[in-house]
Amino acid sequence: MLDEYLKRDDTKNFINLINTNERYFKKEEFNFSYSFFSDQKLALYIFYDALIKYKIILDDIYLFDEYLEQLEKLFKKLDSFSDIRIGINKLIGKMVSIKLEIKNINDDLSKKQIISFIYNKYILDGYFVHGFCSSYSNEIKNKDFIPEDYFNYYKEFKTIDKIFFKHNVINIFQKDFLDKKVYFTDDFVNACYYSTFAPMFFYNFLNNKDYFLKEVRVDKSLINNYNNWTRNLKMFMFDSFFNEEEKNFVNEVVKKQWDFIHKNKNVISLLLVKRVRLEDVNSLEDYLDDNNEFYEVIDRMLSSKLGNVLCREKIDKNDIEILELDNYLSDSVENSIINVQDEFIKYKEEDVGRQFLNVYGKASIFILLGALFISLGVIISIVLIIRGIL
Repeated sequence: MLDEYLKRDDTKNFINLINTNERYFKKEEFNFSYSFFSDQKLALYIFYDALIKYKIILDDIYLFDEYLEQLEKLFKKLDSFSDIRIGINKLIGKMVSIKLEIKNINDDLSKKQIISFIYNKYILDGYFVHGFCSSYSNEIKNKDFIPEDYFNYYKEFKTIDKIFFKHNVINIFQKDFLDKKVYFTDDFVNACYYSTFAPMFFYNFLNNKDYFLKEVRVDKSLINNYNNWTRNLKMFMFDSFFNEEEKNFVNEVVKKQWDFIHKNKNVISLLLVKRVRLEDVNSLEDYLDDNNEFYEVIDRMLSSKLGNVLCREKIDKNDIEILELDNYLSDSVENSIINVQDEFIKYKEEDVGRQFLNVYGKASIFILLGALFISLGVIISIVLIIRGIL
């Protein structure tokens, strides 16, 4: 879908700048839910969003040079990701006016012409998108899409749910494994985020601060680190007196799920389906009758409005498109260092559960020794007093 744009040298160079030059990625984050993203990742996914919108609405190879040049200016000059996204939407409006050879965008007829063009391309003929774990790509490709009808460990997770229930933890996964459903969105950045952390229920489970008392360490160099994500879970099981069989089962299933979803984190996998296939859309008149400034109307039309579009039904393979994008791992060096350290520093859950005990155990030894020396000093003083030495 985007090959003709992504294979270009100027596009590759821009992506390299996003990954390496702070001027392009060191921005204010606009959404707390992206807190596990590195700045480079968020900048990259916003760039992908800009490419997808260009492909859907314009798809003009001759105008792409100017579009990419203007995108580079937005990323270089603006200080927040939110402003960049708004700037991209406004830039799309400007590029459409160039394509339609409209010089005066303030003219009512011209304004309606541009809005109608974007509406037909992006709303009527546009897409909703579902981000999914790239490990499922081969299974999902080239067949009808049935929500959650692919390989999973749901049977084992239901057993884990029962184990936690036994220890007074109800619905630890906050998911009904019998309810086969997925969610689509009109926000490509959110879809990239979900593809990175899918299945989301699994990461929410590992990061359940309600029971594990604290969140997973938000250190972006530790995002893909298994020990970092499972440390709180193991501490909880130790402190809650899970027996060895229970702990072993939970750890085994969690490790299998982790290994499966991390087979290929270098790819963002997106499933696209036509908007009208899933949801009624806003009418064209809703935008044509908007009296706000021209670019504000364009921004409203292109901004996300539907974050969770529920889907339980089968979608014919002819109605879907799979888009795979490179997930450039700029933090791979940091992660490789961490993984090497993990090979030498083997994690023991008992050690974590006993950290508190170990610290105070060591302290108690010194306290006992101190008390012993004090008692010995008192005894010696009494003996010396009796003998008349003191």
